[in-house]
Amino acid sequence: MSIRKPERLKDVLSDPQGLARAFSRHTYGMLVWVDLFGYKIQFIEDVSLRAIVTRIIADNAKHAKLFANRAKEMGETPEAYNPPEIGQRIYNILRNYVNVFDDFAYAWGALIHFSALLDLYSSVADPRSRDVILQVQTDVIVHLVHLERYFAVNANTQEKRKRVQEIKAIVDSAYSDREDEEIKWYAL
Repeated sequence: MSIRKPERLKDVLSDPQGLARAFSRHTYGMLVWVDLFGYKIQFIEDVSLRAIVTRIIADNAKHAKLFANRAKEMGETPEAYNPPEIGQRIYNILRNYVNVFDDFAYAWGALIHFSALLDLYSSVADPRSRDVILQVQTDVIVHLVHLERYFAVNANTQEKRKRVQEIKAIVDSAYSDREDEEIKWYAL
């Protein structure tokens, strides 16, 4: 997974207002994930898979609150965030998957990208923001471990491994496109 313009993103986010906008953007996205997986959980019969999804939902709600609070402390209004078209498209892609395997592959790719972003954010953040980022990153690592374990067992054919890689490539492209667009807003 890649961030296409890491140096440009670091430059823009080294301004606290840019970082506050990133926190607002992620607040929105995390709440969308809560809604999407909150809806999808009713179709998951396996109790252990429900446990993973429930943890992801709860942590996304917690992370949204952490990021929203920090954005507000930095003078941003996270509730006012309106995603660009590419931002909404990434959620529509996830909305259209109809099985847990594809949902988890998408989540895995998204979390890999998000983890890279968190590392980048941490490198330019003030101490208080860095603390919030670390709290989120700690949970993201746990989510990644759960998904890696899931795919170690369930991506047990060449076709399934190929499907995972296809979905992760879709995620990488969509999330990278989104970063290219959002960086313009962060810099305002």
